[in-house]
Amino acid sequence: MYEWTDERLEALSTPELKNLLGNAERKSADDLAAKCKAVLETRNALKPNRIAKPRTELKEFEHTVADQIAAVGKEMAAKYDLSEETAKAHSSGVKGFRVHKLLDSKGSAKLGGMQRDGSVAIDRYISYRRGNDIVALGVFLLKDAPLDSHEFHVIAPAAFLSDPKPIAEIRPTATEKQKQSAETGLAFKDLAPAAAAFDAALARITA
Repeated sequence: MYEWTDERLEALSTPELKNLLGNAERKSADDLAAKCKAVLETRNALKPNRIAKPRTELKEFEHTVADQIAAVGKEMAAKYDLSEETAKAHSSGVKGFRVHKLLDSKGSAKLGGMQRDGSVAIDRYISYRRGNDIVALGVFLLKDAPLDSHEFHVIAPAAFLSDPKPIAEIRPTATEKQKQSAETGLAFKDLAPAAAAFDAALARITA
């Protein structure tokens, strides 16, 4: 009879071990089954795969719109020089200058501070900075508000916007601690006009 030593079991791949375990259990070879389980447990192979929870309607909407905003960002990056190198070159001498990455690490819109601290349901945005000026485009939804009440915000210095509104009017719930990237902005119900306003602001900041 073949002897399954610990060394021989360790030499098996995880699929082979699982197959051997199944055979041992069918043949009521309890000692061998116990040995197989012990080796598999050390490999964490017996833990059931975690099944991702389906996204809520809110999360599905957030991710969809964040990707749409990112698509606008990629289109703008092809139209203007939004590289980090150019931003740094045009910002020399600005104390504490920090480059704004246009998108997040996954190529989507970044997570805003007001969503990060839980004060709003959605705050996703893309942004570009040169010198002390920042231009941003984002989607914004207040906490517990219906999805269709979301807005697209373009936040930028007043000189870069047409008929700018005070940021306190655009985001009245923002506190002093939730400092916004500029003092003025514009709010839109649809992405297309917001993207056009963002485009115009980028044309001015990159001029």
